[in-house]
Amino acid sequence: MPRTLKARSRPGDTTLQRHVSFFDDNGDRGVDVAECTRGLKAVGLPIGVAEAAALAIGAALSIQTRGSLLAMNVDIENIQKGKHDSDTGILDKRGRFGARRFEKVFGACSTVDRNGDKAFTATALTRMINANRETPIGSLVSTLEWQVLLALAADTRAVEGGKTVPALSAARMKSFYDGKRIDVLATALWNDMTVAEVGGMDLSYAPPFSPVWDPVLLAAGKVASKI
Repeated sequence: MPRTLKARSRPGDTTLQRHVSFFDDNGDRGVDVAECTRGLKAVGLPIGVAEAAALAIGAALSIQTRGSLLAMNVDIENIQKGKHDSDTGILDKRGRFGARRFEKVFGACSTVDRNGDKAFTATALTRMINANRETPIGSLVSTLEWQVLLALAADTRAVEGGKTVPALSAARMKSFYDGKRIDVLATALWNDMTVAEVGGMDLSYAPPFSPVWDPVLLAAGKVASKI
């Protein structure tokens, strides 16, 4: 089945459920290993890494959401059961986005963003993970998640120790947490849009949460220049 993403998130879904629905190709409210693999490739993981990650994710979340490893299928209805410890707490126990918590972690009152540039490097993210550490396993999972996100979605750069390094802006992270990027990608994939068509989308400008040139448009433009 080609990756056309027949997204099936529902109006009453939590933010976490909407995120997982990105991977639900057939709309059955479950995500199997094949769907997870296609979704991970769609967001940029290379062949081999995507398959390995999908197996690990499928096994862990199948046990947590369905109570069975044999199912190897993630139950979207119970995805909140798959939340691990040592995370940011921005998504609550039911998987709902908490704007106040986001502002505390990444906003104006952030203890992670020490220089106030609203750019979070690997060093800043490590500091955040250590501050939220509860168990070694939970901390390890958080570290892997943030490393992958930084590698795939860094949209700005910051200076550390005299060197310029990749970073995630607060605006980009908010868009991932509240589901905007998922909605944009789901719309594009649902309509089988070309890269050029995605680059031509008219997306909202709402500083400080969405810049003039949305990261989706910038990414589409970069891909278009290479094909």
